[in-house]
Amino acid sequence: MNKVIACIDGSRSSLSVCDHAAWAARRLGSPLTLLHVVHNPHAESQKDLSGNLVLGGREALLQQMVETEEKRGKLIREQGRAILADALERVKQAGIADPGSLLRNDRVTEALDELQEEARLLVVGKQGQDGDKVARHIGSHLESIIRTVKRAVLVCPLEFTEPQRFMIAYDGSSTAHTVVERVAQSPMLKGLEAHLLMVGEDSGDNRAKLDNARRTLENQGFTVKAVLQSGEVCEQVCAYRQAHDIHLLAMGAYGHSRLRQFFIGSTTTKMIINSPIALLILR
Repeated sequence: MNKVIACIDGSRSSLSVCDHAAWAARRLGSPLTLLHVVHNPHAESQKDLSGNLVLGGREALLQQMVETEEKRGKLIREQGRAILADALERVKQAGIADPGSLLRNDRVTEALDELQEEARLLVVGKQGQDGDKVARHIGSHLESIIRTVKRAVLVCPLEFTEPQRFMIAYDGSSTAHTVVERVAQSPMLKGLEAHLLMVGEDSGDNRAKLDNARRTLENQGFTVKAVLQSGEVCEQVCAYRQAHDIHLLAMGAYGHSRLRQFFIGSTTTKMIINSPIALLILR
């Protein structure tokens, strides 16, 4: 459970993923492994194509179709190795001495579920290949990854900015306090300016919870600005981030069932869509 595992796919996000992963690995003192997943090129090349030749099928044509599928699988694997080679060179230039690499034939979520026992942190791009052309689009696998894996996930925007200030979106829940405790105990954000933002009613109970969270960070050496504001969570968090030039936002992952989120939406997903900075999502 000590690796930083970075998922790259050759999209525009991959450069930012490499830079964020290298930064995180240096801060944590952890080894870095780059992961590129292709979806079953071997299985694709071996599937039964005979059903496509119900009428007028010829053995030679069927063989040609099989060979085409095999070539396609081989090209996908070669492309994957080239993507990893470029990524390895980038993280080496960023100060990572001996990065590892993995090329897996699987679905992304299944590959990460299997590898997460080795991981301290997973680093993924906000967009991915299917979101390259839409600035606020999130990758189709991202929500599933965050729901599936039990490790911390660093979600990267398209551009890397080395964090100097971070913010914790705090709601006073036990999950939110766990986020505060994990940030306080980890070396990843040590030495950075800390901001605690609680969006809710200005009550004695909320102020007591916010003060407790602030002390938890201060006891570990953080300099903390703690603020309680009313309003809609996503709007207030985004406004505060912009006003204080926050570079990284830490928050808890999805806290409710899929059914409830179907009807009322998800703060986690809204934050991912609207945030132009890195998000550290903790359970």
